[in-house]
Amino acid sequence: MPDEPGSPAAAMSEDPSGAAPGPAERNPFRAPGFTRWWVASLVAGTGVGIQSVTVPLFIRDRVSLDDRALAIAAALIAGTLPGALLALVGGAVADRVERRRILARTYGVAAFISTAYVALSGWNVQAIWPVFPLAAIVGAAGAFTNPARQSMVPQLLSREQLQNGVIFGTMGFMATLQFLGPSVGGLVTEAGSLTMAFALEVALLAVGAILFAGVRTPLPEPGSGSVLSDLVAGLRYVRGEPALRGLLLLGTVIGVLFIGPFAVTVPILVPDVFAAGDKWVGLLWGCFGGGVFAGSIALTRWQFPRRGAAALLSILAGGVFVTLYGLTSNLLAAALLQVAQGLGASLFINYVVALLQENTEPRMMGRVMSMYSLAFFASMPVGYAQAGAITTRFGPAASLVSSGICAALIALLALSFARSVRSLR
Repeated sequence: MPDEPGSPAAAMSEDPSGAAPGPAERNPFRAPGFTRWWVASLVAGTGVGIQSVTVPLFIRDRVSLDDRALAIAAALIAGTLPGALLALVGGAVADRVERRRILARTYGVAAFISTAYVALSGWNVQAIWPVFPLAAIVGAAGAFTNPARQSMVPQLLSREQLQNGVIFGTMGFMATLQFLGPSVGGLVTEAGSLTMAFALEVALLAVGAILFAGVRTPLPEPGSGSVLSDLVAGLRYVRGEPALRGLLLLGTVIGVLFIGPFAVTVPILVPDVFAAGDKWVGLLWGCFGGGVFAGSIALTRWQFPRRGAAALLSILAGGVFVTLYGLTSNLLAAALLQVAQGLGASLFINYVVALLQENTEPRMMGRVMSMYSLAFFASMPVGYAQAGAITTRFGPAASLVSSGICAALIALLALSFARSVRSLR
């Protein structure tokens, strides 16, 4: 279906010459400010990625065998639930406050709070309860960082640069969040100590805050009403856009059926099923991130003609890979399946973000991207809870296999009935 005159997609795609943009025009690194934003995203993503390994390992080694899954799930929920509650507020704030200020302050808060993890580990504190308020504060900060960081990209790039800018941005952040950060966290923990890994996380978050502080973008337009009225306006806007609604709903599948089951089960599978050392908790995360990185590189050179359909197919493929991962007891096979899942996830991550940004009015960008963050923040606690319960009752394999089958079925239904998403180009 052609874009309606005056729509965001139509306005952004107009080219008076009618010629396709060349490689130079599509290169986002030619845009002032993008390189610094990209480096800041890499540094901050590495710090957050380290924490995805260190906190579960801290919890795992301080509870009984039977309580591991639920305790890890509870800590992960504590880190994501505040983000779910505050995500929409974070988006409204991103449309009102200069985004570099939001990022500098929130990553600074995360670095300061994370110093407590260094102390807990260094003093070998056996109590796990301090983890929960610490994780909640860091998670609350994340509700503001994500919409602010993502909604900066359209301010830094032209229409021709946007798709590749989203891909490079996602590739950098996800590669560090899912690959470099967890891998470094696992390796530093095994070669040095958990305390050293926590300390490195703090340093990286602090440097990320400093780098983001130097990324200048146009000041947002002053709000005409309250934050609450901005939230209501954003919700009404999305309600009137079926494609945006569909993309946002699909984001919940990732948290419930992919991220949740993997994060809860990997610290248990590595010693119990794969008989491997703690470094593999990070390296399996890294295999997934490596797949995302490789897939994102490929997408800068070649893309599917229908990006909406490709995003749906990636969920279908992910469901198959999660099911196979849950059934294997071979470490090499598990690593390869995580790489394959990362390759498929690169389609979803890059295309959904780009489609949301291309089809959203600039004045609504922060709010729409906060709803995308909400889709993850609200769904991940559900994913952690269901994975923790199923793993405790039936084992990690049952949790992974059931999640994979459900994801595949949802993708098939969406391919059949979600035309507004399937037809997006």
